[in-house]
Amino acid sequence: MPNNAWTQFRFLTTHAFRVEFRQKHGIAGLFLFALASVYACYQVAGGRASAEIWNALAWVVLMFSAFNAVAKPWAEDSPELRSYLKTTLRPGIWILARMAYYVLIMSLLALLVFFAFALFLGTEHLGGSRSWSFLLGLEFTAVAFASLLTLLSAISSRAGAGFSLTAVLGLPLIIPIILISTRYGSEILSGVIFGDTAHHLLFLAGLTGGIATLGYILFPYLWRD
Repeated sequence: MPNNAWTQFRFLTTHAFRVEFRQKHGIAGLFLFALASVYACYQVAGGRASAEIWNALAWVVLMFSAFNAVAKPWAEDSPELRSYLKTTLRPGIWILARMAYYVLIMSLLALLVFFAFALFLGTEHLGGSRSWSFLLGLEFTAVAFASLLTLLSAISSRAGAGFSLTAVLGLPLIIPIILISTRYGSEILSGVIFGDTAHHLLFLAGLTGGIATLGYILFPYLWRD
């Protein structure tokens, strides 16, 4: 294992993708889940949805896609591999690399959710630049989801509780992100210009940075247990 922090970060991130692609069905399952969720929304809405319903459903699908993305055990949780990793890498770098991996996965899922909603439920509410503004909001929210749920998943795995604890901790903590995102989306779809609602994205960016910082500082204490 390389000793340089950036080299370790890059190695761990690319290694996570290699492991994922080796399984072949992992990422495909995440994308299929997101598509199936959007199609279910299409059936419920009858192919037509008001701006409010379009907005609400998009964030709900993205949220459950995020939970589904992190709902799996990590190879590094095995006692043998964990003992080895303790002596070869910095735990703060490990959690940041894991966050970066899920950020990339969730960014792709956000793109998929947006275009699937546009395909099934139409784009009548996304005229002009509103479509790009809404997509930007989805991306910022996806990054915030990925950072928070990665940290909670790490805490749950160290506590030996698995995904159940991630869900219990994640649902109340994710509510502020959902509230900000739905407010942003509602304003964009109602015609508010991007400059007047961009502060919501700045808040999401600050929240994501705070979560990453907390993970980098606090995760080494969990790593030692």
